[in-house]
Amino acid sequence: MEKRIEYWRDFKRALRPGERESLEELASAVRRRSSACGMLPLSDEFEPIVLAMLIDINARLSSLEAEHGDGE
Repeated sequence: MEKRIEYWRDFKRALRPGERESLEELASAVRRRSSACGMLPLSDEFEPIVLAMLIDINARLSSLEAEHGDGE
């Protein structure tokens, strides 16, 4: 997975600073879920990476909704 994240280096450089930070946060989310990512057959490492990122985004959204009472 680190190879894929490194592959995005030039893409990351082209982003605005806040967007770079967002991409790095998502990369960190992938690293935190590396054990779960390893449970999928590695025919394409992109799929578990995207799933880990989506889980992180959903967890943040759910937390915000709970904080603001908008989760209903």
